[in-house]
Amino acid sequence: MNSKLKTYALNVLFLIFLFIVTFYYIFREQNFCDVIKYIQSADKVYILLSVAMVLLFVCGESVIIHYLMNSFTRMVKLTSCIKYSFIGFFVSYITPGASGGQPAQMYYMSKDGIRVSESSLVLMVVTIAYKAVLIIMGVFMLVTESSFLLTHITGSVAWILIIGLILNILIIGLLFFIIFKQSFARSVLVAPIIWLGKKKIIRNYQKWTKKILGGINKYADSAEYLKKHKYVIFNAFILTAAQRICLFMVTYFVYKSFGLSGTSMYQIVTLQTMIALSVDNLPLPGGMGASESIFVIFFDGIFRGNGMNFVLPGMVLSRSISFYSIIVIGGIITCITHLTRKRNKRQVS
Repeated sequence: MNSKLKTYALNVLFLIFLFIVTFYYIFREQNFCDVIKYIQSADKVYILLSVAMVLLFVCGESVIIHYLMNSFTRMVKLTSCIKYSFIGFFVSYITPGASGGQPAQMYYMSKDGIRVSESSLVLMVVTIAYKAVLIIMGVFMLVTESSFLLTHITGSVAWILIIGLILNILIIGLLFFIIFKQSFARSVLVAPIIWLGKKKIIRNYQKWTKKILGGINKYADSAEYLKKHKYVIFNAFILTAAQRICLFMVTYFVYKSFGLSGTSMYQIVTLQTMIALSVDNLPLPGGMGASESIFVIFFDGIFRGNGMNFVLPGMVLSRSISFYSIIVIGGIITCITHLTRKRNKRQVS
């Protein structure tokens, strides 16, 4: 088996292990048959709407990549961008901290003739927009729905949310710092490494210094692009906001599928935004375990009606549609892309 596919297979096995542990922890004292019964009773129209939201979420990134590529006068088919998006989300969701998604996208883009300098810049803009929009949405919703959030977010989970928000702000701040203040970034980031090296605290500090400088220099083109294409960047942010909202709308349609009411669409999207902020930087594939647990805590008082508690079937449906379905579809597309390319390579040779 190809080494790349081996890595993907191992990551999927680890994901399955996390899945088993997570669902054992959540359902260990629950009647799973009742959960299945409630899921089967859900309104299929709303379920289809939630599936449509997920497809719009993935294809939304494809539209952004397509738009940014065209700003380079690089004509890339939208269908190819959809392929890159599904591959990116698949690999992101099976690797800790979503670390493998963009390298996988760049790999397949390079195989289609897109230069690494172009793909890395486009994906950098996508990353900045993706994280910045989440922070802006989160802060805005914290202000506008503070009393509602205080009712549903309490205890240790509140601290997880605060830490998640701070980490996201620090990461996006560091990215802007490296991009726009490169000379200062070099001195701030490199000086401690040299000092630690001279004090014999870390070894091979020259190697680490070289890596950091190489990483900072890589963002020089990003700074120029961002300065010259402000209108393009603004549009990318607007598209990213719409993309994010599509994903968070999944939970709202799942909520409506059980015939529930009393909580607005905006409030449910707000809670889902808080979950995303809480788990975004956790070193877990797709926030597995944490996302499910926090969902149950946040929505426990909302997914109730007619004397029944729908929070567990709601969580299963919401995560199945917004997370596991992307893994399945993305995995199939990744395998087909990889095997087709390998077969075509053999035919050419």
